[in-house]
Amino acid sequence: MKRFVKYIIVFSMTLVQVTSVYTQPLWVKETPAVASTGPLSITMNYGINVTGTVYIIVYNFNNTSIYSSSTVRTSALLGPIGSIVATASISVRSADINKILQAVLGVKDPNQVHTIYIVAANSKGTLQASPVRLVATTLPCPQANAGLGGDECDRNFVLNAVPVFGTGIWTRVSGPGSASFSPNASTPNATVSVTLYGTYVFRWTESQGVCKSSGDITVNFYQPPVANAGSGGSVCNLSFILRAVPGSADLKGIWTLTSGSGTVTFSPDASSPTATVTVSEYGSKIFTWTLTNGPCSSSSNVTVNFNQPPIANAGPGGNNCGREFYFNAVPSSGTGTWTRVSGPGTAAYSPNNHDPGAKVTVSTYGTYVFRWTEVIGTCTSSSTVTVSFYEQVSANAGNGGDECDLNFVLNAVPGSGTGTWTKVGGPGNCTFSPNNHQYNATVTVTQSGEYDFAWTEVNNNCTSTDVIRVVFHSAPALDAGPDAVICKGSNIRLQAQGTGTFSWTPANLLNNANIPDPVATPVVTTTFTVTLSDQWKCRNTDRVTIEVREKPVVYAGQDQILDFLFETSLEATPLNVSETGEWEILSGTGTFSSKNSNKTNISSLSLGENRILWSVTNGVCSASTDTVLIRINKLTIQTFLTPNGDGNNDQFIIRGLESLGKAKLTIFNRWGAILFVDDNYGNDWDGKDNNGNILQDDTYFYVLKPEKIAAIKGYLVIKQ
Repeated sequence: MKRFVKYIIVFSMTLVQVTSVYTQPLWVKETPAVASTGPLSITMNYGINVTGTVYIIVYNFNNTSIYSSSTVRTSALLGPIGSIVATASISVRSADINKILQAVLGVKDPNQVHTIYIVAANSKGTLQASPVRLVATTLPCPQANAGLGGDECDRNFVLNAVPVFGTGIWTRVSGPGSASFSPNASTPNATVSVTLYGTYVFRWTESQGVCKSSGDITVNFYQPPVANAGSGGSVCNLSFILRAVPGSADLKGIWTLTSGSGTVTFSPDASSPTATVTVSEYGSKIFTWTLTNGPCSSSSNVTVNFNQPPIANAGPGGNNCGREFYFNAVPSSGTGTWTRVSGPGTAAYSPNNHDPGAKVTVSTYGTYVFRWTEVIGTCTSSSTVTVSFYEQVSANAGNGGDECDLNFVLNAVPGSGTGTWTKVGGPGNCTFSPNNHQYNATVTVTQSGEYDFAWTEVNNNCTSTDVIRVVFHSAPALDAGPDAVICKGSNIRLQAQGTGTFSWTPANLLNNANIPDPVATPVVTTTFTVTLSDQWKCRNTDRVTIEVREKPVVYAGQDQILDFLFETSLEATPLNVSETGEWEILSGTGTFSSKNSNKTNISSLSLGENRILWSVTNGVCSASTDTVLIRINKLTIQTFLTPNGDGNNDQFIIRGLESLGKAKLTIFNRWGAILFVDDNYGNDWDGKDNNGNILQDDTYFYVLKPEKIAAIKGYLVIKQ
């Protein structure tokens, strides 16, 4: 019984020892460890494999002491005291088992070595055998980031500090005026407003615990300039004195051309508010005066019209018969106006007094002075002309009109003076026949268009002029259409092009001779003429020829019978003009030497019937055709010879021999002896041997060897 108890005790002691070792918490792999540090914080990674508690104490120096697990736990539960600046007692729940967890420990000293002791206990309070010692150095206090300064064209600037740590505040370090911050000075991107323009330094200061850091920025507040380019205007040359309002001495100004063509120069230079600008071209220009203060600028525009000064030229005056005179001013630029300077009566102008070639009519005869004044903008120029009006018969140029060619018979009414025709206007040149002093001269122009002709009479050094207008119309455009070809018995629609009234001839061959596209039915080749009349009775003619072709009449030639001859010649009726022909094999075979010629050779014919078609067309009529039959007989060799001179079967005839070329004939008797040989047989053997002896009645054998085919063997019977 005692032995059993002893066993139990030993067993129990052993069991307790194993359980105590097994239930101590184990750290998760790679823990505990310092994850990171800040100036006033240390972040720890930890994790255990059971539920329990993790105890941490932190010294603010490099503590090399060796502590027991229970000492660490006790110190952690007591909290920071003395050189222990941070403690933690952290529960690990079942959901956190085997996970890497984090704890942030707040410390007091930046840039300081800290010693960390950490130990874990399970849920029964069993501690690990010894704590883990770690060392971490906190970071130094960070530098505050005030962002960027800059230039501002008013007294407001949006600050742009970048928060780094803790709480920040803006303050003015320097500057000519005071500053306020909106919404408040603690806002990193507050808007600062100053009371005076100038250069300011602002400071952003951040603090947290013992950490405090500042950063400065500089902001230049520039007063925006106000540009005033002054007034523009108009000048009668290429130079203008600009009149900008200068700014203060610290402002910079410059002139530029912003609209208008050409080049410009500024004198003494473009920076002078009252510079003289000189341009290279007339016209309207816009100049811009720009003031700058640092990065701030302001612009103002002024418009200057550089007008080309007119040069008035009133033209010649003179003596005038009658109370009407045609001015002849030479216009330059701008608007011109005729005015009476002096004279015994009043003056009226036609069509108006702004026409350089206006007709002036005075109320009383006498000497007048007229002024031609040209104005462009503010620029003017004048020129005078003197005209003496004498009471004499006025020139009468008669009537103008419309003409359908380039000749017109003028019809002035001759007066007491010497008259002269001149061309006042028109697109071409002209000649007068017999001369330009003939009141009813014929005027001939070089091209169509509107012409004005003046009939001027001179008497006693005074003149009178009257003008008529003649319109020379060109013949109306007309095209009768293209020539065409039709077959006899057909019709065709003509296709004239033009505008006006049409008339065709010969009318009897048309369905309507007064339309542009009548239907024509000619029976022979006919030329149709079309006449076109326009609204001025001007006429033009054109022609179109319709060729009428007869349907071809063809004959392919006589049929042919050939004895074993496979080629022959064909001859159809000759082709007429405009006709084309073509041979074609309808049946059998054949090759033409010229398939489109009415005369041709054909070869490679077939035995039996060969039907050949000859087709002729003239391009418009349907084709006409005819056929020719060529029959090719087989080679015929007779087998019976009676050379008795009665005219029947006297020679050995081979029908078709001609087609075989040169042929050799050999005659044998029934014992194979050669009796007769002819190297170029011509259907003339009469039953005699080579010696001229008449062969006896019997059966004989032959061999015929032609050039073109294989040898032919056979027999024949001779009977006298």
